[in-house]
Amino acid sequence: MFNQEKEVWRNLPVRRDRRHEPLVERLCTSNDGNKQVFRYIKDLMIFAAMVGYSLKERKPLEGDGISIILDTYSSDRKDAFIYLVALITKRKGTILKNENLPDAIKIFEEYCNVGLNNIQLWLDENPQDHIGIDTLSNKIYEQVIKNENSKIIETAPEDLDIDL
Repeated sequence: MFNQEKEVWRNLPVRRDRRHEPLVERLCTSNDGNKQVFRYIKDLMIFAAMVGYSLKERKPLEGDGISIILDTYSSDRKDAFIYLVALITKRKGTILKNENLPDAIKIFEEYCNVGLNNIQLWLDENPQDHIGIDTLSNKIYEQVIKNENSKIIETAPEDLDIDL
């Protein structure tokens, strides 16, 4: 039997700040015949959240924002990124319970907000890169080199609280 209460999560909004719309348009649409950098807005948001997470910065959204429902992310299992970033931020498995999903989404949105800000700064520093792909590729490459040269501290499994 279908349990409507268990399906409520599908309609939870995953928001982004409206002021980032010019950036979203630039990276996710192809008006001039060029290929867009991100096929879907949700892919840009995931990338931006990973940028924010790598910077270890979160910033709350201002205003009502623009939303994509969580089910859109789950259609190709990209909702896992939302859960992952919330889990590694909170370090408690309870963040993944249905009643805590709005908190998990908020964490993702805050990392995404910082990431979108930084992506805009990167593109502003490289006005000759009209599409943005070269700038983003260079930033990804810089991060890979940085990761290769740094010591990665791994969290021991016993450090995570996985009680659900």
